[in-house]
Amino acid sequence: MTAPVRLDVFSDYLCPWCYNAAVRLREIQRAYGERVRLHWRTFPLIPGEQPDRRVTQKTREGRQRVGAEEPRAFFVPPAIDTPLPSSSVPALTAAKCAELQGEAAFERFHERLFTAHFRDNLDISRPEVLRTLLRETALDPARFEADYAGEAYEAVLRDCAEGAAWFGVSGLPTVVLNEKLSLVGAVPTDRYRLLIDWILAGEPGGVIPLAPETATSAGQSPVETREGGRESTRR
Repeated sequence: MTAPVRLDVFSDYLCPWCYNAAVRLREIQRAYGERVRLHWRTFPLIPGEQPDRRVTQKTREGRQRVGAEEPRAFFVPPAIDTPLPSSSVPALTAAKCAELQGEAAFERFHERLFTAHFRDNLDISRPEVLRTLLRETALDPARFEADYAGEAYEAVLRDCAEGAAWFGVSGLPTVVLNEKLSLVGAVPTDRYRLLIDWILAGEPGGVIPLAPETATSAGQSPVETREGGRESTRR
């Protein structure tokens, strides 16, 4: 039996394209079952603090544009001047806390973080908001608080360092298949299927299959393959 295909997904809960990718990868997970293994990895867009971030007309237009590409993602345009999260790190750390409580706990919290930010327009960098979400998703609050101050934060740092140094992550979302093939951007579901099916079939011919169109846009990219520890693009 062919080993499951490993998908390392470098993502951020403040990234609208990552939300679209999450919806599509959930479909992939349901379709392939045990034949794929998703590993959600953290890669903060805002690693430090940027206080006083506010919604502008450009913010609204950007979310509407991204949302139009994936109707299954729930985007509600925020009102102008609505506060925005000051950092990516709190939500990413909270997601690691959920992961430490098991796969089911992570899936609930992971999905809720995206809807909290893009549908409900909540500031998911605020501790009180994260505590509300953990109660909604039935996480253990005592363990959450303990992990948040220790192991979870360290896990965020490790993911980010490994993503940059080993996988060459420079754009989000980045999905790395079996630690050697990368898809950057919220690519169509069929693009994921094409590569997963090729890997499950034993990589016939040794030639990476490409979709009919390979033009790079905000939502899709060519396939990248690791050679000698570096990224090279095959178009």
